[in-house]
Amino acid sequence: MQPTPVLEAWAWAFALTLAVEVPLYVLLARAGRGGAVPGLARLVLAAAASSAVTHPLLWFAWPRVVGGYAACVVSGEILVVVVETVVFGSLARPVPWLRCLACSLVANAASLVAGLVLRAVGG
Repeated sequence: MQPTPVLEAWAWAFALTLAVEVPLYVLLARAGRGGAVPGLARLVLAAAASSAVTHPLLWFAWPRVVGGYAACVVSGEILVVVVETVVFGSLARPVPWLRCLACSLVANAASLVAGLVLRAVGG
């Protein structure tokens, strides 16, 4: 069975999200830390799990809740930052919650920009 165009587009977008966000989460979670920091594998899994929870919801569920592309993107990204902060923070302890929020904000802004640029150039 062939994947539908929507599922194929989502898979590419999810791969881009992971490629952009996971390294940023890891880098930012470890930046300037003097105390205990989770190991690399735990940070990578926490970051990937955060996106795995939110990405399909943003793509498939949120557009049914919020109408209009711009409203869906803006409100969806805000929701994603909040949910990913909680998921990442829960899995990446003892990274402080404020740092988890910063990780989520930066990583999601970067992947959003990457996705919008690719969309604009037809990629």
